[in-house]
Amino acid sequence: MKTFVIGELLNSSRKAVAEALKAKDDEAILRTARAQLEAGAGALDLNAAQSMDDEAADLRWMVRVIQEELGSEVRLALDTASPEVMEEALGDCQALPIVNSVSNEASRVPLIELTAGTEAEVIGLPMGKKGMPKTAEERLDEARALVEACENAGIARERLLIDILCMSAGSDPKQGTAALQAAHLIREKLGVRTCAAVSNVSFGLPSRALLNRTYLAMLVAAGVEALITDPTRQDLMDTLFAAEALTGQDAYCMNYIRRHKRRKG
Repeated sequence: MKTFVIGELLNSSRKAVAEALKAKDDEAILRTARAQLEAGAGALDLNAAQSMDDEAADLRWMVRVIQEELGSEVRLALDTASPEVMEEALGDCQALPIVNSVSNEASRVPLIELTAGTEAEVIGLPMGKKGMPKTAEERLDEARALVEACENAGIARERLLIDILCMSAGSDPKQGTAALQAAHLIREKLGVRTCAAVSNVSFGLPSRALLNRTYLAMLVAAGVEALITDPTRQDLMDTLFAAEALTGQDAYCMNYIRRHKRRKG
């Protein structure tokens, strides 16, 4: 599998995770973490924002539990808007972390400055200079400004993953194609990698799993290098392997064949 998958399930907006954080139920956290890693996640996104004043303590607790039980080599994407929380949690990471996320918003500038002093990879949201972009070109403009700001701070573009901002097709039918077009433009014009939060495209619509896996195949075809998604969904991961096989990213379809044999066995 060539696409880098970031598991999205350890998010405090999910009731089970919020309850596990409150109860300090390490087994519940480990079950979810282990399931995502075994399903093919290359990193785990951790979010404790719902804890409010306890966000830093809860995020650091998740980091420590995962690393102590599942190994120091597990990569973690730290999902917080707070520079203070980010700084504390980054200090606990043993494998190369991912900062999720920076943007052009004034409130996120301190995160850029903080990240510059680390070796972390960075997810950048191309928004904030002129608000929320709607078109592919607006995403490109915001991405260009963000890449420039990051480079000026000392973050090389090789460390960056620009989120193409998937938005609900139910609220704006043009958003599905706008994000795909942005992926092409950002890679061509800026030479940086892209990522996408797959499930955002289906928000508010029925049969979300169908929409998510269909859009995932389109994202792979558009060359998006990293996906934030639920790797425990077998149908979704089947689609990922199939999409890589059909777009020439899986030499002689060997990964697809091996997965097919495992699934049938």
